[in-house]
Amino acid sequence: MMIKQLKAQEDILKMYTDEKDERDWVLAWSGGKDSTAVLGLTTQAVNALPKDKRKRNIHVIMSDTRVENPILEAYMYDQVDKFNNYSLKRGLPMKAKIVSRPVDKSYFVLVLGRGYFMPLRNGKGRWCTGRLKIDPSNEEFSNIKPSYKLVGTRLSESTSRAKSIKKLQISDKIAEDASSSESLIFMPIKDWTVDDVWEYLGRNTLGWTSSVDVRRLYKDATGECGVANPKGVETKAQYWEACGARFGCWLCPVIMTDRSTESMSQIHHWLDPLTEWRDIQLKVYGNYKPPKPEGQKRKERSKDLRKWEDINSKIKEITKAGYNRAGKRMKIGQGTLTVEARKYLFDKLMDTQRNVNIMRSQQRLPKIELISEEEVEIIKKTWEDDIKNFPHLITNSSGISIKKLDDLIFQ
Repeated sequence: MMIKQLKAQEDILKMYTDEKDERDWVLAWSGGKDSTAVLGLTTQAVNALPKDKRKRNIHVIMSDTRVENPILEAYMYDQVDKFNNYSLKRGLPMKAKIVSRPVDKSYFVLVLGRGYFMPLRNGKGRWCTGRLKIDPSNEEFSNIKPSYKLVGTRLSESTSRAKSIKKLQISDKIAEDASSSESLIFMPIKDWTVDDVWEYLGRNTLGWTSSVDVRRLYKDATGECGVANPKGVETKAQYWEACGARFGCWLCPVIMTDRSTESMSQIHHWLDPLTEWRDIQLKVYGNYKPPKPEGQKRKERSKDLRKWEDINSKIKEITKAGYNRAGKRMKIGQGTLTVEARKYLFDKLMDTQRNVNIMRSQQRLPKIELISEEEVEIIKKTWEDDIKNFPHLITNSSGISIKKLDDLIFQ
């Protein structure tokens, strides 16, 4: 492992001191294990240089969707503060910054305010990733115009990731940047395995913080040790995002089961209401699929799925307007989410926020904000505009009362 670590730092130093292009760098830092390893290696490499050789600024960019798992979000901001304090004391030309989407493009404004369709698994239907995470980062990158973007991409992460790397690869650890013609992608740990990453983090040599923080984050999300991944289970780690952890938005409708939040809730019980609201969201949109109980037989599973297919269909008749925003007539159970359904889901979210903070106060924890006052204001204004200008979106075209929704959702 030490050989791989030294080679990565050597590659970073060689690129950093290259005088052919002395433009700034950008380092994409999610707070996860891979990007944290890249930041640690880069920080160590630059710190080893004499001050007169530290000519290139490195912008460490972290993107906050504002709907991150609250544990992860608190960790992100804490890490940025620690890193910036460390960098300042050491005189490093490195500074971390958190970027986020404009408030009028927040998940809640788009879904609860405008009634956007639920993000889908693939393609353009998965609008949330671009709007909430990628676009804010890319806008920051375009302002900086870096020569290289450092990322924690690894070949062994997945087959699709390996194909993507090879498609854009220019040389060993350099690839084209699909989002910009002005910069290139630099992948210092491209050839590392998940074991290499955990072994490096286990050495606790990050500098600005103890790597115990990131290892504990993964452990809490999985119930397993995140110090090192057992040999021979890279495939398992690909699926679980290293030892079972999948970090991201707590309300993500794309995955059927958010195992990291559920695992964390066994330690932090105030997370339970978040999982409950996520299920309600799926049900209001008619997209709910019940989790499969361990040991459930195929016949019983099929029965459960058919039951919820029928319930989902009935729910859509209530929550979907039967029209799109432009007023085009659609089939019953299709179209934009009605204003009534949006208000219903909003009220459940506010209940969730209250319940979370009651549970946190019992543990003497400070209040947290799931949705901002500014978002609430925009959402309510959007409802008023829709009621006035798009009356076909107020309720469903069948005239079914929204009051019947509770009986379908809570059964």
